[in-house]
Amino acid sequence: MVSQAISDRLHVDFNVEAEVNYSLLHNNRELLSKLTLTKLVDRQLTNIAVLVELCVGAESYPYRYTHLVLDEVQLALAPLVKIPLTANLPRSLRERVQSAVYVKVTCDGQTAFEDTQRVTLIPVDEWLDDTEKNPWLPSFVLPRDPAILKIINSSRRYLVGIIDDPAAGFDGYQEEAAGVDSQIQAIWTALVNEYRIQYINPPPAYSRTTQRLRTPTDILSSNTGTCIDLALLLASCFEYIGVYPVVVLLTDHAFVGYWRSEGAHDNFVSVRSIPQALPGIGSRAARETAMPYVDQYGWRLTKLNYAEVMHYVTTNHLVMLEATYLTAAKSFADAQTEGRANLRSRAEFDSMLDIQAARTADPAVTPLPIINE
Repeated sequence: MVSQAISDRLHVDFNVEAEVNYSLLHNNRELLSKLTLTKLVDRQLTNIAVLVELCVGAESYPYRYTHLVLDEVQLALAPLVKIPLTANLPRSLRERVQSAVYVKVTCDGQTAFEDTQRVTLIPVDEWLDDTEKNPWLPSFVLPRDPAILKIINSSRRYLVGIIDDPAAGFDGYQEEAAGVDSQIQAIWTALVNEYRIQYINPPPAYSRTTQRLRTPTDILSSNTGTCIDLALLLASCFEYIGVYPVVVLLTDHAFVGYWRSEGAHDNFVSVRSIPQALPGIGSRAARETAMPYVDQYGWRLTKLNYAEVMHYVTTNHLVMLEATYLTAAKSFADAQTEGRANLRSRAEFDSMLDIQAARTADPAVTPLPIINE
């Protein structure tokens, strides 16, 4: 009896996106867009082994999977494929690199499928700048970057002067709201007076949909940054001292904010304050946004939540700061005024990302383990 060819028993669909972004893999996004096994016969298939390798230079990062008995007609494996992310090269990559993803599937020791597809590895500091991918921006808030401790240490003497207390320290929400404001003001004042940061365009990204982001170490070593670089720098400082930051994205602009009390943030997370007016089903705002009112990412508020954001700002629970005012040596008060003014247009508002809510999500959006050169 002639045995049936393996290709007549098992079919494999495999595809990978043209570009692989480390920050998305870090946040449990899928490496493969498709890896599906389809059983073409009525009987069971046994001893199916799957090997996936991301090849980077002389190194490869493998994923192995064994399925002893395949009863179902189809088995989707793409969501299961996870590769090691601890190697130095992906975490220190600063330019785009051509690479490949290799897949091999065997059944009872026979090769059923084998293919290699080319991919481009995007630098670790490159962010996909669109509404679909912006929930992962909190990974670029880096409170453990060495530059942050340097900033906090240089800020303490300003805090002592602001509150007129030689024993003053950065103790986050152990202080009342006014004390939290003083801590943020001290950080702002230190950055203005000690570092003299200048505005600069982002580094070249060679893509229309991505932007290179500078780490805090990059910013301090060059004394330069963009609006989003500086927003992330301030957010990193705030998170380091235990104050909960937010990052606000507008059309072609970004800035930062912070919650003045832990209680206000708790109210935000538990949605205890509901705006008086919500966009109606089928309303113009709902149609233009084309997104659900309750976002699938609990740490992000979208265009439909603009009224909720404004509620927290106008009730003085959430303070906004125009981060680029660091480059003009503007006062903390001026940065607050302009930060609130940035929200003047509902049409330009894209989203607000709450960093603490992202950190406590399941799974959490954690800082990228970037290796600085």
